[in-house]
Amino acid sequence: MGNSCSQPRNEAGPGARKLRKRRGGGMNIGLPQEVMINIPCNRVSRHGLPVEQATPDVGREVLLAALQHVAQYIAHRGKNFTVIAVGGAVNTLYLKSRSTTHDVNIFGSTFTNQARILLDEAVFDAQQHHQELGTNWLNTKPQMWMKVPLHSELTAAAERQNVRVFDMPGLTIYAAPWEYAFSAKVNRILSGSDQARPYDLDDAVTYIHEYICAHDNQPVLVTTALDWARQFNHENTAEFLRTGINEAYGKRYGGKAFE
Repeated sequence: MGNSCSQPRNEAGPGARKLRKRRGGGMNIGLPQEVMINIPCNRVSRHGLPVEQATPDVGREVLLAALQHVAQYIAHRGKNFTVIAVGGAVNTLYLKSRSTTHDVNIFGSTFTNQARILLDEAVFDAQQHHQELGTNWLNTKPQMWMKVPLHSELTAAAERQNVRVFDMPGLTIYAAPWEYAFSAKVNRILSGSDQARPYDLDDAVTYIHEYICAHDNQPVLVTTALDWARQFNHENTAEFLRTGINEAYGKRYGGKAFE
């Protein structure tokens, strides 16, 4: 089975090379900028056909075993990577609010394409040893919608938050900032996307509770959450925060999340 790593976009901005206009009217072609690789790389069968995608639900124990395999694979090669997880893996491994997830969505601005290639090898090797895993069981899908400044800001914020979803020599996974995870869930609920899931509201409430617990157990200002949405380019409304979120939050935790 072969593979080729996809390079969907240039993190430095549109176009792999920038054209700079000279004073004489001609154009200078700037140096090529590295395009960030996505994981998993595109894979083909031994017959040269694309591998059919599969996304089964994976339980906590299988997921932990697979991540341990990845960490050992990387550590055996003398490396150690740090990435940020958002979504179901955080719920399943850290919060334990779900028993299964179908993938580990990660991002991180601090590891290079060379590191990503090694991580992809480790991910594929784990898949061969744990048949319960899907083809995209660990992926960098979240980074596809992030511009460079936001990618860097969220990576740094996750490291400051210091919530470790998984930690072994070779691989450390931090949870994404709770405010980002919350805002992303609200965005998915309000956008009416076909990606929306029945558990999105529960997840949003869980994430904002973690944020509140880390910030003196005080309700969050509605204006603060709307600022998050603008910062992350997400959809949100004051009405939804005061009704949908506060109602669900009150039923589970008592009190209100937003004021």
